[in-house]
Amino acid sequence: MSLKSDRLNIVLVGANGKVAAPAHLNALANVPGAILYGVCDVDTENVDHLARLTGAYPFTSLDDVLADPNVDGIDLVTPPFIHAEQTVAAAHAGKHVYCEKPMAHSLSQASAMIQAHRESGTTLMVGESYVFHHPNMAARAVIDSGDIGDVLHIRETKGPWLMKPEESKRLSGTNHELNAPWRVDPKMSGGGKYPWIMDHAPHFFATARYFANNATVDLITAHAQRRQISDEKISGIGAVNGQAITSVAWSFNNGIDSIWSQIESSAASLVDVGFMTIIHGTKGSLQVYGEGGGAAPGRKQVPAVILNCNGRSRVIDAGNLDDRAWQSNNNYYDASHQTALNHWIDSIIQAKPVRYPGEEGRIDLASVLATIKSAEERRSISPIEIDENWTAY
Repeated sequence: MSLKSDRLNIVLVGANGKVAAPAHLNALANVPGAILYGVCDVDTENVDHLARLTGAYPFTSLDDVLADPNVDGIDLVTPPFIHAEQTVAAAHAGKHVYCEKPMAHSLSQASAMIQAHRESGTTLMVGESYVFHHPNMAARAVIDSGDIGDVLHIRETKGPWLMKPEESKRLSGTNHELNAPWRVDPKMSGGGKYPWIMDHAPHFFATARYFANNATVDLITAHAQRRQISDEKISGIGAVNGQAITSVAWSFNNGIDSIWSQIESSAASLVDVGFMTIIHGTKGSLQVYGEGGGAAPGRKQVPAVILNCNGRSRVIDAGNLDDRAWQSNNNYYDASHQTALNHWIDSIIQAKPVRYPGEEGRIDLASVLATIKSAEERRSISPIEIDENWTAY
């Protein structure tokens, strides 16, 4: 498909969302190849207000967006239960799509999304920001250099996220799950008994695969238990009736093992917050602090990436970046979304493949669904066991 210019007219769909939408809005304003042509949401009053603030055209219907010949693509930050329908419709209208994760509720939905864009010649990219996270990219460069040798084990942990006061005020509270209700709704999220895992599991599978050289996940074992959120001032785990998946272990087909665990604590006892990964190799290891990662307020701030090798520790430069959301200095949240969106736009303009297309999103979706099934059935599950039409609800 030919382009009308070297800049693309993009419409942010789901523009009044509380969590991802502001980051995407900030990102699109700073992507050289993008013009924020429109903002779309069913909330007429708020979308008009947002349009006045940004100078973008207000839309209250996706049909109107797709019918506009000036629109080149849509940045989709709507809840996942409507991703498939909206993405397929956009493909049929000849529009490129950047679709936030999770891309769909079932593998058949994901396949339909991929096929529709393949047939229309448009670009579908899934919004997996963690593989565009500056600390993660810096760590991947160290892995590629051979400094830690062959990767043996990847350990990921998610601690509570401590938001900046202004961000907490904007969200009318500090638990952002309450401001994005699809995250805790069994059907809207697609996660059934474990809704929150549909939001976060794509991150930890995509991140681990990124560090494991895109190896294939062989077998997944998930553990679920009741959890009591201990401090209302920290972002919780999104459990329904106190039930949550708190740890997941899996193996890759290249021999690398990986584990993810959820750590909750009171704010007073926190040392590290946010998302952290430790990568062990045959010659050394890496500590990587991701979204919201680093030290709690009042604690000594840690570097975003630390290389441990030959008995010494060395800080790896991941850029001096900050964002609006998290109290830790190692945030990179807005920057990762901007990097991902910039990559999507540049790839379209230059007619090059994207790094995280629909096919990659589908791979990680299979692992997420296998995680839920493993927790439900209390056994190890391979992603290849997941039926095309299976959903968790």
